[in-house]
Amino acid sequence: MFNALLKFIVSKDDPRAKALRDNFVMVLVPMLNPDGVSRGHYRVDTHGLNLNRMYINPNVVEHPSIYAAREIVLELNRSKRLFLYCDLHAHAGKKGCFVYGNKLAFKQQVESKLFAKLLSMNSEYFEYDSCSFSESNTKLKDKNDGEDKEGAGRVALFKQTNLTNCYTLECNYNSGSTRNVLSKPIVVSPEKENNKPIRTPREEGSYEGKFDFS
Repeated sequence: MFNALLKFIVSKDDPRAKALRDNFVMVLVPMLNPDGVSRGHYRVDTHGLNLNRMYINPNVVEHPSIYAAREIVLELNRSKRLFLYCDLHAHAGKKGCFVYGNKLAFKQQVESKLFAKLLSMNSEYFEYDSCSFSESNTKLKDKNDGEDKEGAGRVALFKQTNLTNCYTLECNYNSGSTRNVLSKPIVVSPEKENNKPIRTPREEGSYEGKFDFS
């Protein structure tokens, strides 16, 4: 996922990527558990700790990567430069590509779900109907370590920042269950009418988007 996201962001011929670069600064952390992964652990670090349950109060000695990532997010929020937080995860059970969001007040919830819907409109593989924004998902105990998700990045950082767009993006290791049919992106024509840009759709047909997770 991370490699595909990075390739998409630096793409020169995708108007969506250019629009992102023109309007946002993206802070990307490629891996938060390098020591655990180097030893073959996909979930825990070298001490057997699930680092994605340590965001409430991480220890700089025991959870240095989480401590640093959290400090970056909080500093961006304090300086009013934080728009979106997204933690990328592989999922061993549930098929497809989807997000877990937070249970929010009505207006925030609409905005949070809208972002997920836009993802489904720009990726063949993202499954909006598989997304969850329920409070019960947050309280659900993990069958491996018995921990709930209150200490996960999207939950803990939302509570510390009140950030609407706070997600965990999950993608199954092997397969999905559906593929979306996409329209081509709408691009802004250099021609103008009454000093306003003309938005013209490209020729008809499905768009093979670069924002995939293969």
